[in-house]
Amino acid sequence: MSDGATPPVDTVEQFAADLRLLRVSAGSPTLASLQHSTGISRTVLSDAFTGKQLPSARTVDGIVRACKADPVEWLRRRDHLATKVIASEAAPKPVVRRQPKRVHWVVAVLIGLAAFALGAGTSNVVTTTAMQGQVNTLKKQLAAAGPVNPHAQIQVRSGVDPAMTPCVNDAKVSASEDRPHNTRIQIIWSNKCYAGWARIARYDGLEQGNEVKVSIYPETAPKGPDRQDATEPGVQGAYTTLIVRPSPQTRLCAVGSITVGSQTISLGDPICT
Repeated sequence: MSDGATPPVDTVEQFAADLRLLRVSAGSPTLASLQHSTGISRTVLSDAFTGKQLPSARTVDGIVRACKADPVEWLRRRDHLATKVIASEAAPKPVVRRQPKRVHWVVAVLIGLAAFALGAGTSNVVTTTAMQGQVNTLKKQLAAAGPVNPHAQIQVRSGVDPAMTPCVNDAKVSASEDRPHNTRIQIIWSNKCYAGWARIARYDGLEQGNEVKVSIYPETAPKGPDRQDATEPGVQGAYTTLIVRPSPQTRLCAVGSITVGSQTISLGDPICT
Protein backbone atom coordinates (compact mmCIF):
# COMPACT_ATOMS: atom_id res chain seq x y z
CA MET A 1 0.00 0.00 0.00
CA SER A 2 2.04 2.85 -1.31
CA ASP A 3 -0.23 5.65 -0.07
CA GLY A 4 0.88 5.14 3.54
CA ALA A 5 -2.58 4.36 4.94
CA THR A 6 -2.47 2.31 8.14
CA PRO A 7 -3.73 -1.28 7.72
CA PRO A 8 -5.93 -2.83 10.45
CA VAL A 9 -2.95 -4.77 11.87
CA ASP A 10 0.41 -3.14 11.23
CA THR A 11 3.95 -4.36 11.86
CA VAL A 12 7.46 -3.12 11.25
CA GLU A 13 7.85 -5.83 8.60
CA GLN A 14 4.70 -4.71 6.77
CA PHE A 15 5.83 -1.09 6.99
CA ALA A 16 9.16 -2.04 5.38
CA ALA A 17 7.39 -4.04 2.67
CA ASP A 18 5.24 -1.03 1.80
CA LEU A 19 8.34 1.18 1.68
CA ARG A 20 9.85 -1.26 -0.81
CA LEU A 21 6.68 -1.11 -2.89
CA LEU A 22 6.79 2.69 -2.83
CA ARG A 23 10.40 2.53 -4.01
CA VAL A 24 9.46 0.28 -6.91
CA SER A 25 6.59 2.58 -7.93
CA ALA A 26 9.08 5.48 -7.95
CA GLY A 27 11.31 3.72 -10.48
CA SER A 28 13.42 1.61 -8.09
CA PRO A 29 16.04 4.28 -7.28
CA THR A 30 19.32 2.78 -6.08
CA LEU A 31 20.50 3.11 -2.50
CA ALA A 32 23.29 5.35 -3.78
CA SER A 33 20.85 7.75 -5.41
CA LEU A 34 18.61 7.73 -2.33
CA GLN A 35 21.63 8.48 -0.16
CA HIS A 36 22.51 11.40 -2.42
CA SER A 37 18.98 12.85 -2.36
CA THR A 38 18.25 12.29 1.34
CA GLY A 39 21.66 12.58 3.04
CA ILE A 40 20.93 9.30 4.83
CA SER A 41 23.52 6.52 4.80
CA ARG A 42 22.94 3.45 2.65
CA THR A 43 23.12 1.22 5.72
CA VAL A 44 20.26 3.08 7.40
CA LEU A 45 18.26 3.08 4.16
CA SER A 46 18.83 -0.65 3.68
CA ASP A 47 17.71 -1.37 7.25
CA ALA A 48 14.53 0.62 6.63
CA PHE A 49 13.69 -1.40 3.51
CA THR A 50 14.49 -4.79 5.05
CA GLY A 51 12.52 -4.19 8.25
CA LYS A 52 15.39 -4.86 10.65
CA GLN A 53 14.02 -2.11 12.85
CA LEU A 54 11.52 0.72 12.69
CA PRO A 55 13.19 3.62 10.83
CA SER A 56 13.38 7.06 12.37
CA ALA A 57 10.94 9.78 11.37
CA ARG A 58 13.76 11.55 9.50
CA THR A 59 14.52 8.40 7.49
CA VAL A 60 10.87 7.83 6.62
CA ASP A 61 10.41 11.46 5.61
CA GLY A 62 13.52 11.37 3.44
CA ILE A 63 12.60 8.12 1.66
CA VAL A 64 8.99 9.11 0.99
CA ARG A 65 9.91 12.56 -0.33
CA ALA A 66 12.64 11.07 -2.53
CA CYS A 67 9.98 8.71 -3.95
CA LYS A 68 7.74 11.72 -4.76
CA ALA A 69 5.02 10.84 -2.24
CA ASP A 70 3.35 12.73 0.60
CA PRO A 71 5.11 11.90 3.90
CA VAL A 72 2.27 13.00 6.22
CA GLU A 73 0.40 9.68 6.40
CA TRP A 74 3.63 7.69 6.37
CA LEU A 75 4.93 9.62 9.39
CA ARG A 76 1.61 9.22 11.21
CA ARG A 77 1.78 5.49 10.58
CA ARG A 78 5.42 5.35 11.67
CA ASP A 79 4.66 7.16 14.95
CA HIS A 80 1.76 4.78 15.61
CA LEU A 81 4.10 1.83 15.12
CA ALA A 82 6.72 3.42 17.38
CA THR A 83 4.17 3.56 20.19
CA LYS A 84 3.43 -0.14 19.73
CA VAL A 85 7.12 -1.04 19.68
CA ILE A 86 7.83 0.90 22.89
CA ALA A 87 4.84 -0.73 24.62
CA SER A 88 5.97 -4.16 23.49
CA GLU A 89 9.51 -3.61 24.79
CA ALA A 90 8.18 -2.38 28.14
CA ALA A 91 5.88 -5.36 28.66
CA PRO A 92 7.18 -8.17 30.93
CA LYS A 93 8.57 -11.06 28.96
CA PRO A 94 7.07 -14.51 29.61
CA VAL A 95 9.38 -17.24 30.82
CA VAL A 96 9.87 -19.70 28.00
CA ARG A 97 11.24 -23.14 28.70
CA ARG A 98 13.73 -24.20 26.13
CA GLN A 99 12.83 -27.32 24.24
CA PRO A 100 15.48 -29.77 23.11
CA LYS A 101 16.80 -28.78 19.74
CA ARG A 102 15.26 -30.66 16.89
CA VAL A 103 17.59 -32.43 14.54
CA HIS A 104 17.24 -31.04 11.01
CA TRP A 105 15.62 -33.55 8.66
CA VAL A 106 18.71 -33.71 6.45
CA VAL A 107 20.90 -34.56 9.49
CA ALA A 108 18.37 -37.13 10.66
CA VAL A 109 18.40 -38.87 7.29
CA LEU A 110 22.19 -38.85 7.15
CA ILE A 111 22.38 -40.27 10.70
CA GLY A 112 20.01 -43.01 9.66
CA LEU A 113 22.11 -43.81 6.62
CA ALA A 114 25.26 -43.91 8.74
CA ALA A 115 23.57 -46.25 11.22
CA PHE A 116 22.66 -48.52 8.37
CA ALA A 117 26.23 -48.59 7.12
CA LEU A 118 27.54 -49.53 10.58
CA GLY A 119 24.99 -52.22 11.19
CA ALA A 120 24.66 -53.65 7.72
CA GLY A 121 27.22 -56.38 8.39
CA THR A 122 25.48 -57.77 11.47
CA SER A 123 21.79 -57.14 10.91
CA ASN A 124 19.30 -57.91 8.19
CA VAL A 125 16.56 -55.71 9.67
CA VAL A 126 17.42 -52.70 7.51
CA THR A 127 17.53 -53.76 3.89
CA THR A 128 19.21 -52.24 0.87
CA THR A 129 15.76 -51.43 -0.49
CA ALA A 130 14.91 -49.42 2.64
CA MET A 131 18.16 -47.51 2.38
CA GLN A 132 17.52 -46.69 -1.27
CA GLY A 133 14.05 -45.50 -0.33
CA GLN A 134 15.55 -43.06 2.21
CA VAL A 135 18.01 -41.79 -0.37
CA ASN A 136 15.24 -41.26 -2.92
CA THR A 137 13.15 -39.40 -0.34
CA LEU A 138 16.10 -37.15 0.48
CA LYS A 139 16.62 -36.37 -3.21
CA LYS A 140 12.94 -35.48 -3.65
CA GLN A 141 12.96 -33.16 -0.64
CA LEU A 142 16.10 -31.43 -1.84
CA ALA A 143 14.62 -31.02 -5.32
CA ALA A 144 11.43 -29.52 -3.85
CA ALA A 145 13.47 -26.63 -2.45
CA GLY A 146 14.02 -25.46 -6.06
CA PRO A 147 17.12 -25.11 -8.21
CA VAL A 148 20.01 -22.94 -7.13
CA ASN A 149 20.88 -20.19 -9.62
CA PRO A 150 24.68 -20.23 -9.90
CA HIS A 151 24.70 -16.68 -11.31
CA ALA A 152 22.80 -15.10 -8.39
CA GLN A 153 24.08 -13.81 -5.07
CA ILE A 154 20.49 -13.72 -3.78
CA GLN A 155 18.30 -16.75 -4.57
CA VAL A 156 14.77 -15.84 -5.70
CA ARG A 157 12.03 -17.53 -7.70
CA SER A 158 10.20 -16.37 -10.80
CA GLY A 159 6.68 -15.19 -10.00
CA VAL A 160 7.57 -13.33 -6.78
CA ASP A 161 6.67 -9.66 -6.27
CA PRO A 162 10.01 -7.80 -6.56
CA ALA A 163 8.88 -5.33 -3.90
CA MET A 164 8.89 -8.19 -1.40
CA THR A 165 12.50 -9.16 -2.11
CA PRO A 166 15.97 -7.60 -1.65
CA CYS A 167 16.18 -7.39 -5.45
CA VAL A 168 15.00 -3.77 -5.31
CA ASN A 169 18.17 -2.78 -3.45
CA ASP A 170 20.46 -3.02 -6.50
CA ALA A 171 17.77 -2.76 -9.18
CA LYS A 172 18.33 -0.44 -12.11
CA VAL A 173 16.63 0.31 -15.41
CA SER A 174 18.35 -1.86 -18.03
CA ALA A 175 16.09 -0.94 -20.96
CA SER A 176 13.64 1.91 -21.42
CA GLU A 177 11.67 3.27 -24.38
CA ASP A 178 8.98 5.90 -24.78
CA ARG A 179 6.05 4.51 -26.72
CA PRO A 180 2.91 5.91 -28.41
CA HIS A 181 0.03 7.46 -26.47
CA ASN A 182 2.43 9.03 -23.97
CA THR A 183 3.60 5.77 -22.40
CA ARG A 184 6.93 4.29 -21.35
CA ILE A 185 7.98 0.63 -21.12
CA GLN A 186 10.98 -0.50 -19.08
CA ILE A 187 12.82 -3.58 -17.91
CA ILE A 188 14.23 -3.38 -14.38
CA TRP A 189 17.18 -5.64 -13.58
CA SER A 190 18.77 -6.86 -10.33
CA ASN A 191 22.20 -8.34 -10.92
CA LYS A 192 22.40 -9.78 -7.39
CA CYS A 193 19.16 -11.68 -7.90
CA TYR A 194 19.94 -12.31 -11.56
CA ALA A 195 16.30 -11.49 -12.22
CA GLY A 196 14.23 -8.70 -13.69
CA TRP A 197 10.72 -7.39 -14.12
CA ALA A 198 8.89 -5.19 -16.60
CA ARG A 199 7.06 -1.95 -15.97
CA ILE A 200 4.75 0.30 -17.98
CA ALA A 201 3.79 3.86 -17.06
CA ARG A 202 1.12 5.92 -18.81
CA TYR A 203 1.05 9.72 -18.71
CA ASP A 204 -2.13 10.38 -20.68
CA GLY A 205 -4.29 11.02 -17.61
CA LEU A 206 -6.81 8.41 -18.80
CA GLU A 207 -6.13 5.67 -16.28
CA GLN A 208 -9.54 5.83 -14.60
CA GLY A 209 -11.74 3.01 -15.89
CA ASN A 210 -8.95 1.67 -18.11
CA GLU A 211 -6.21 -0.96 -17.82
CA VAL A 212 -2.47 -1.34 -18.14
CA LYS A 213 -1.09 -4.71 -19.25
CA VAL A 214 2.59 -5.67 -19.17
CA SER A 215 4.48 -8.93 -19.72
CA ILE A 216 8.09 -10.13 -19.51
CA TYR A 217 9.46 -13.39 -20.89
CA PRO A 218 12.62 -15.09 -22.17
CA GLU A 219 13.13 -14.21 -25.84
CA THR A 220 13.55 -17.91 -26.59
CA ALA A 221 10.16 -18.83 -25.08
CA PRO A 222 7.68 -15.93 -25.33
CA LYS A 223 4.74 -18.19 -24.41
CA GLY A 224 6.67 -20.46 -22.04
CA PRO A 225 6.00 -21.18 -18.36
CA ASP A 226 8.44 -18.48 -17.20
CA ARG A 227 6.41 -15.68 -18.79
CA GLN A 228 5.12 -13.18 -16.22
CA ASP A 229 1.97 -11.12 -16.95
CA ALA A 230 0.28 -8.32 -15.04
CA THR A 231 -3.00 -6.50 -15.65
CA GLU A 232 -3.91 -3.55 -13.43
CA PRO A 233 -7.13 -1.52 -13.72
CA GLY A 234 -7.36 2.19 -13.03
CA VAL A 235 -3.64 2.80 -12.53
CA GLN A 236 -0.99 5.01 -14.08
CA GLY A 237 1.54 2.19 -14.07
CA ALA A 238 1.91 -1.55 -13.59
CA TYR A 239 4.80 -3.95 -13.13
CA THR A 240 5.21 -7.72 -13.41
CA THR A 241 6.48 -10.24 -10.92
CA LEU A 242 10.08 -11.42 -11.13
CA ILE A 243 11.53 -13.56 -13.88
CA VAL A 244 14.85 -15.27 -13.22
CA ARG A 245 17.16 -15.22 -16.25
CA PRO A 246 17.85 -18.88 -17.08
CA SER A 247 21.30 -18.21 -18.58
CA PRO A 248 23.61 -15.28 -19.40
CA GLN A 249 22.86 -15.80 -23.08
CA THR A 250 19.08 -15.51 -22.69
CA ARG A 251 17.59 -12.10 -23.40
CA LEU A 252 14.53 -10.92 -21.51
CA CYS A 253 11.82 -9.08 -23.46
CA ALA A 254 8.79 -7.05 -22.43
CA VAL A 255 5.59 -6.01 -24.19
CA GLY A 256 2.43 -4.25 -23.12
CA SER A 257 -0.77 -2.46 -23.93
CA ILE A 258 -3.24 0.03 -22.48
CA THR A 259 -6.96 0.47 -22.89
CA VAL A 260 -8.90 3.63 -23.59
CA GLY A 261 -12.58 2.90 -23.22
CA SER A 262 -13.29 -0.22 -25.26
CA GLN A 263 -10.13 0.14 -27.36
CA THR A 264 -6.97 -1.87 -26.59
CA ILE A 265 -3.82 -0.09 -27.75
CA SER A 266 -0.66 -2.14 -28.27
CA LEU A 267 2.52 -0.36 -27.24
CA GLY A 268 4.47 -1.82 -30.11
CA ASP A 269 7.34 -4.26 -30.57
CA PRO A 270 9.03 -5.93 -27.59
CA ILE A 271 11.80 -4.19 -25.73
CA CYS A 272 14.65 -6.55 -24.81
CA THR A 273 17.74 -6.59 -22.66
